[in-house]
Amino acid sequence: MAIRRNGNAVNMTDVALKAGVSQSTVSRVLNNQPGISRHTRTTVLETLRQLGYKTNSGHAKSEAEETAAVSLVMCPLPEQNDPFALEYFATVASGIRETLEKVGARLRLQTLPAGAAELPGATTAEGVILLGFPSEELRAALRKQHIVYIIASGDIYSSTEDMVTVNNFEASVEACRYLLRRGIRRIGFLMAPFGLERYAGFQMELLRNSLNVRPEDFRLQPNTQLPTFIEAIHHWIAEKDLPEALVVSHIDAARAIKTMLLLNGFRIPEDIQLVAFDHHPGTCSEIISLHTDPYQLGRHAALRIQHKLRHPNEAPVHTVVPMVLTTPPESNSHVS
Repeated sequence: MAIRRNGNAVNMTDVALKAGVSQSTVSRVLNNQPGISRHTRTTVLETLRQLGYKTNSGHAKSEAEETAAVSLVMCPLPEQNDPFALEYFATVASGIRETLEKVGARLRLQTLPAGAAELPGATTAEGVILLGFPSEELRAALRKQHIVYIIASGDIYSSTEDMVTVNNFEASVEACRYLLRRGIRRIGFLMAPFGLERYAGFQMELLRNSLNVRPEDFRLQPNTQLPTFIEAIHHWIAEKDLPEALVVSHIDAARAIKTMLLLNGFRIPEDIQLVAFDHHPGTCSEIISLHTDPYQLGRHAALRIQHKLRHPNEAPVHTVVPMVLTTPPESNSHVS
């Protein structure tokens, strides 16, 4: 069998030598036969593309791109029993699905238990998008199986893996600068465990201005559930020692805290400024928000997994979806 490249025949030996596999393996990939690892199949398909394999329409063919099956694997927190029912994750999934549909890729949705160390059963996916909070054990298992994957999450970080993420740290620095420009010097934090990078941005900017976070002003919550945050602000109000501004992990908790403060006679933002990380632009004008667009996070994740399937040996890349700092009416700014 010969393949045409720029008018010259490229035979099976050429493909096998360049891909580092046997001629029979090339033949089995071309005929879509089973028993070939995903890593080997992707390598052969990429070699065919590089050597100029042509479809009937005359365009270079990359089957890894055109027919790839992609699994979107939701890796939730323990309290997230039905994560795709949450608007944030549902919107990320929409961005992924609609982007992949444009190139004819098949998408499979899958939800794992919190902290899962492996995918259940044998996966037929060529690539995997890990959404949320994938464990290190799960990622190691995918690497061991030579399964191409990326991580789509604004709340974990890895310098050695492909990620689509948001600029939590830089956005937090910008929000802190906004508060400092308004004369606020004491900032408190009600944070879930995944919010430590967000806290670090505030902490660095405060230190740069010779300010510190008082130990009693940093209150780490055990989970993201609203009752946890309501109880925490209830105790803080009872202590009669609230800070000038309060940074909250997510907007739903911030809205609940706002209600509690109003019921106790506090004015927002005159008496206390609230800052929250948000995916609902403009939902509460009194709360300073750092807005993430989950649809764009999903779209970039889909684009990245397509690229990674074509170039599985490429060095890891971090794609950053910028946040938008939304403040009360006098000013708005973009965090790039």
